[in-house]
Amino acid sequence: MKLQKVLPLAAVGLCVPGVALRGLHLLNGFDFGTGLPAVGDRWFWFCVIFFVLSAAVCLALSLPLRQERETPFETLLGTRAVGFRMAAVVAGLLLMVSGAAYLYFTLTVPEEDAAAWAHILEYVYGGVTLLTGASLIGLAKAQGTEMTARSAGLTLAPLIWSCLHLLVTYRLTCVDPKLPSFTFGLIADIAVVLACYHLARLLYGAPRPASLAFFGGLAWVLGVSDLGGYGLAWLMGQRAVEWPAKTLLRSGMTVAVCILLLAELCVMTRGRSEE
Repeated sequence: MKLQKVLPLAAVGLCVPGVALRGLHLLNGFDFGTGLPAVGDRWFWFCVIFFVLSAAVCLALSLPLRQERETPFETLLGTRAVGFRMAAVVAGLLLMVSGAAYLYFTLTVPEEDAAAWAHILEYVYGGVTLLTGASLIGLAKAQGTEMTARSAGLTLAPLIWSCLHLLVTYRLTCVDPKLPSFTFGLIADIAVVLACYHLARLLYGAPRPASLAFFGGLAWVLGVSDLGGYGLAWLMGQRAVEWPAKTLLRSGMTVAVCILLLAELCVMTRGRSEE
């Protein structure tokens, strides 16, 4: 078995301790009364060390893909596998449902004291999320055929959405004194931006499949660990940190796109002899 073929399994496996550590961080790292980071919190640093080690694992397992720089997109990511299409459709539908819910909350519970441009940004973000969900489904179909200029454009929608997603999330959390409760989610969003960039780069620039594999795997570990850790802490009675509904939706959107990235990773790391 080639080394890079272990990467999708490693990314999924790393989520188990990742969810546990992130849950313990949310359970023990914040004061119940204020929700602010607790003095002398060690769990935050445990999470940092774990995610740094996870990044090192993803990097080591993705390096062999540097040999695939000259491989055409259709050979590297072309597939008609039912599992891949199902994953892409699920990711697209989750994104569309989340985008519709986000627009609903934006319309019914407007953000107080926000500037006009911030309100416009929220609506644009919700609309782009809906369009990106549809693009993910279209991209899954396009990867089973020869890519055209029109179908190649479907890779740009996730890139544009990921940039907007990071901008909206950063705007709403950068001045929050509870920033450590969002830190790992923000890093996951940065990894998603870079993964989507390298996915589009396979068609629009000098391909770097190893970079796509690295950032895609890291985004999956960070995104799932962050949202899964919050869910675990909530089930265990944690109430020191309460994420608003729109924050939960944005985290869910991150995981939805990470499902597509993991599916792309599985296709990219399969053996060429299996085609």
